[in-house]
Amino acid sequence: MHVFVKPINRFLACQVCAGLLFVQREIKMTTTGMTFFDLDWANKSADGAICRRCGFVHTFLGGGLQWLAPDQVKADDLPEDPLAGAAELP
Repeated sequence: MHVFVKPINRFLACQVCAGLLFVQREIKMTTTGMTFFDLDWANKSADGAICRRCGFVHTFLGGGLQWLAPDQVKADDLPEDPLAGAAELP
């Protein structure tokens, strides 16, 4: 999926490889205090955008993302991908 970052009004490109496709995953933001009391389940969650090409995990708090399927995005709206055509992870 593509990730539109609402506060800056542009699509996310991976910080490592400039990939444009991501997998969404919930990430728990653990804290030592909650872990000490065995309350990890009560920690806040973040939205994880995992690059399909290199696996780098981008973490966002606050819901400022919009997830879009590739068929919902015009290619002209995306940033340039210097590695276009390179193999991506399954």
